[in-house]
Amino acid sequence: MIIPDPIQPGATIAVISPASAPKPEKLKRGIAYLKAKGFKVKEGPNLWGKHKYLSGHGPEQLADLHWAFADDEVDMIMCSRGGYGTPRYLDDLDYELIANHPKFFAGYSDITALQCALGIETGLVTISGVMAAVEMAAEGGIDPYTEACFWDLVSKPFTGQVLQNPADIPFKTFSEGTGTGPLVGGCLSLFNNLMGTPYFPDVAGGIMVLEDIGENVQHVDRMLSQFKMAGFFHGEDRIKGLMLGQFIDTWENADEDDFSLTELVTDIIGDVDFPIITNVAYGHNMRKMSLPLGATVKLDGATGSLTLL
Repeated sequence: MIIPDPIQPGATIAVISPASAPKPEKLKRGIAYLKAKGFKVKEGPNLWGKHKYLSGHGPEQLADLHWAFADDEVDMIMCSRGGYGTPRYLDDLDYELIANHPKFFAGYSDITALQCALGIETGLVTISGVMAAVEMAAEGGIDPYTEACFWDLVSKPFTGQVLQNPADIPFKTFSEGTGTGPLVGGCLSLFNNLMGTPYFPDVAGGIMVLEDIGENVQHVDRMLSQFKMAGFFHGEDRIKGLMLGQFIDTWENADEDDFSLTELVTDIIGDVDFPIITNVAYGHNMRKMSLPLGATVKLDGATGSLTLL
């Protein structure tokens, strides 16, 4: 895997919209935040574009991605927001160009599909973390824990960094032990939908992390069951660790007949010989950690810590 160089003070950040169109007022706040942090900002030509629920038809997003990676003045690429649309153009990306110009690429949610493709086709480690028109655009300012986790991750060498929940968000251990491997996953529905395509990572021996928003309990049940049938939890090709993050608007909208997350893990995954932790501060909440997809990590089920190796 290719780990980009850490970001230095005064670096240039390209902001692009590879999925849905951002709300202009939020994007303005996010760009102002980056500039106030001392960074130079380059706006993608289609950054402010809008086509129904997307930021463009596809060629516009592709052009911005290629522009941001090819521009040697750009040190990091920041997505404005997630939403929808990135699976549409994965076949058309110039992966050779991207591999020849590695740099940090940050986003999450729908961006998960793009990050998986970049990891497979180029070996690039990407950052599943904050976005310009979301966390950086919060009206009350970006959450301090979220901010510190993100900037530490991209501005310091990976090796030795330890990621943990903040004290006010206790993790839960379902299965203890330790596991080491490449970090795979992201937004559950996007990750699940890539199965059967060339862009689905080899999860065998990996540490899987999953989160989502707006999926009901039955959908989570179905997707975890598909992972079980694919051999991810048992057998020779099983993962070496599982982190379950925030599932927004899932159990908040559940009824009395719905299973809890603990019950789903018990029924579908069952007893395993690798660590499983839940309630990880990662996902669509405004208070969360950023994670380096593709990097080698060690998960400790007893402490809930993730160490970058």
